[in-house]
Amino acid sequence: MKKDKSHLNISLDLSNSINSAVINEIFEGSNFSEDYLNLEVKGKVNDKISYRFSKKLDNNKYDNDYNNIMDLAYLKYKWSDNLDLLIGKQPIAFGSMEYTNHFYDKAFRYSNLYKRNTENPIGFNLIYHPIKNQELQFQITNNNNNVPIKKEYDNKVWRYPMGATLNWNSSLFNKMVESRCSYSIFQENEKKSFWKVLAIGGKLNIKPISMEADYILDEEDIEKNGSVTKIIQSMVFDYNNSPSVKYGTYLLKFKYNFLPKWNFIAKFVHEIGVSKKEFGDFFGKDKIFQKLYTYYGGIQFHPIKNNEDFTLHLVYKNQIVNYHLNQMKKENKNNHFISLGFSYRVNII
Repeated sequence: MKKDKSHLNISLDLSNSINSAVINEIFEGSNFSEDYLNLEVKGKVNDKISYRFSKKLDNNKYDNDYNNIMDLAYLKYKWSDNLDLLIGKQPIAFGSMEYTNHFYDKAFRYSNLYKRNTENPIGFNLIYHPIKNQELQFQITNNNNNVPIKKEYDNKVWRYPMGATLNWNSSLFNKMVESRCSYSIFQENEKKSFWKVLAIGGKLNIKPISMEADYILDEEDIEKNGSVTKIIQSMVFDYNNSPSVKYGTYLLKFKYNFLPKWNFIAKFVHEIGVSKKEFGDFFGKDKIFQKLYTYYGGIQFHPIKNNEDFTLHLVYKNQIVNYHLNQMKKENKNNHFISLGFSYRVNII
């Protein structure tokens, strides 16, 4: 008889690898890294209430987020057979197949998919199932950017920014066809400044082959990850502003289970960066300033039959970044990465 583990499950997710990189045509050597270490506790209190707590254990102690008590901490209440309420610290309900790819595909993930640099927000999410295999979510969360408030009396500052996401997920023909779509809008700390994200994704699963395609439109009145801001800061002394940018990202993924325990994975990412507003001598309005191409190719191996808790991977990645503005072209990149590693979910209880 199998024990009932529905009330308490404790697991440890870890991912380690040996990485080699060629940056700006210079071989950076090889190093062993602990890529991911996460402790997760989840289960059910009763038939109505379930919970999930998750904490990354590999945070750098010098990071601002190191002292966060939890990365995820929420309760889920089953209101009825068709309606659930999720409340607490939770991931944003973004669409796209890439966003929902599980832990074992971590080595193939596009890390810059959503360019925010903040922790998971706190809020609530209404999850409605109108019919089988169809799901509609409406989520309200805070939008804590970890940006210090300039002055309490500054009328240009929004002290308690919030955000909303509408998400639709569906699957057909026993998950042969899947889709995940969402639209999100978040108020930034500055009034009349917003972060908007449209994400559309689909998957076709015809064993032994699966294919995924995603499109993400990311509009940022205040740049989220600061990559362009850092380039400008290196050129302009005492620079403190942030440009308004827009990114269109296309992702294609192909997975082939060519042997019972072996998968071949190939992925292509194309990203276009466009200025939303005129920005000094750097950007004109609606001008393309960046084109990015990322290519992945690799193999997954599951040593244990019918069990994906332990996965080995060998991945090659090439990333090309071309800036279209003369002032920024010296930041162009053509970098290569090779990773040999494993991902393992240890079920403690």
